[in-house]
Amino acid sequence: MKFVFLSGSFHSSSCSLAILKCVEGFFDAHEVETLVLDDLPFYSEDLNVEKPDEIKRFLAKMESADGVLCCSPEYNHSIPAVLKNAIDWASRPAFNSALKDMPVSIITQANSPVGGARAQAHLKLVFDSTLSKVHICHEMMITQVSTIFDQDMNVTSEKVLDRLARHVADFIAFTSLARS
Repeated sequence: MKFVFLSGSFHSSSCSLAILKCVEGFFDAHEVETLVLDDLPFYSEDLNVEKPDEIKRFLAKMESADGVLCCSPEYNHSIPAVLKNAIDWASRPAFNSALKDMPVSIITQANSPVGGARAQAHLKLVFDSTLSKVHICHEMMITQVSTIFDQDMNVTSEKVLDRLARHVADFIAFTSLARS
């Protein structure tokens, strides 16, 4: 199967990107790709008529995926704009987009004790509106995220690694069932 990863942040020390890099190893028999979202123009009905090339490439990758894994921080109690913008592009045409019936799983992270719970809830709401199949599981929220990495942004927390491995294995099974 083919999975695309969507990150809510792209800065040089992005915890979300580091977590996605870590979980790539749990998808050993599958193809994975982290899509670049920070070069997508803001969604606009005008641009949707004559889509720019970067949008066409992005949508082609979304359409070829069997599942989508999001990892995001929480910005101002919600979803980062770069991630929401990508979902808005992928959700067109409404009710018949690449996201319709797409298995989606969500990982949120934050330094707070709630680990991005509000972003998690908002992402579920957004993906529900796109008719995606949201991975129903124990929510994967990583608290105190700055403490789980070494100096090279490798996840070193055994507890977090075990939770991520379990989450990914369950998501792969969920996707396989949804796609069969």
